Amino acid sequence: MTLFKIGNEPKLYDWGSKDLIPALMRTDSNGQPQAEVWLGTHHLDPAEVLDPLGGSLLERIGELPFLVKFLAAAKPLSIQAHPSRSRAEAMFAAGHPGYQDANHKPELIVAISSFEALCGFRDQQAVIADLAALAEANSIFAPWLESFEAGGLRAATAWAFQAEDSAVSALVSKRNQLGPERAALVENMAEHFGFDVGILVSVLMNYVTLKPGQALFLPAGNIHSYISGLGVEVMAASDNVLRGGLTKKPIDIAELMEVLDFSSLPDPLVSTKTLSRGLVEYPVTCQDFSFYQVSPSGQQMLVDIELTGSAIITCVAGELTISNSLDELVTLSPGEAAFMRAAKYFSVTGSGTGYLAMG
Repeated sequence: MTLFKIGNEPKLYDWGSKDLIPALMRTDSNGQPQAEVWLGTHHLDPAEVLDPLGGSLLERIGELPFLVKFLAAAKPLSIQAHPSRSRAEAMFAAGHPGYQDANHKPELIVAISSFEALCGFRDQQAVIADLAALAEANSIFAPWLESFEAGGLRAATAWAFQAEDSAVSALVSKRNQLGPERAALVENMAEHFGFDVGILVSVLMNYVTLKPGQALFLPAGNIHSYISGLGVEVMAASDNVLRGGLTKKPIDIAELMEVLDFSSLPDPLVSTKTLSRGLVEYPVTCQDFSFYQVSPSGQQMLVDIELTGSAIITCVAGELTISNSLDELVTLSPGEAAFMRAAKYFSVTGSGTGYLAMG
């Protein structure tokens, strides 16, 4: 068979939501924080094939260049970035502890629910306005403003990562200088992480709330942190993460500073491209995968879509039926996924919404 359902058990990370993944999959919550469901061939947790032959997807098809996940956050994830492929190759070969493999890890996340995130560095005028307001409210922030004026976002980020607890405490107490949305974000992060320097770094980052269907693309060097919500994510098949704060896991600020892209990102949202009615592309500068929203209806069937390489399709609403030119067929409900390859064409019918990764 070249078309079959796949599935996996949720990962129980402490930042996960107790109800978002169960609600998607229409299962009972077990009271545990269900954070991610991996749907791919990554050796750390390959998906299981849900057909009579069974086995893992890795055993059945070999390695895929991409990995798909459901992700559900109830509290902020670590402030982090991912390396370029050349950096990953060099540092993995050197045995650097922050590198799990020799691959890069560009990511795209699409919101299924309302989804909050920090993504990329803010416009410099917005940064200087907030740092000036903080410096006026408390002189402890004057050196931060001076560092930004002298060395831009790189220097301001370095200052934040090296700051004492007293600076974080002062930011929490003066958070209203940042406006109501960021003040609430600072309060949320302080509640979960205390006086973590990542709270300072967040002031330099774009804070966005995605509506369902909106997406962020996170190329090499993009600083980011997911805050809350349910999404479907696709990435290159890697587990290289360099963390700088908002986490109990090991951090590596020196290496993170080496890989970060310190240019401003004025609009972090991905601009989508409608290919046909019910078929929307999320264009990204990445050779490892392409990604699409599929939303067939009774009036609109998606037929004879060309299949390049292999694909994983997930369902997030309604019901989707996938068939191929080899007369194979599966039907997906919310929270279910399928793998397909080899057939030259496939079709998606039914009435619902899903996301398709190909590579």
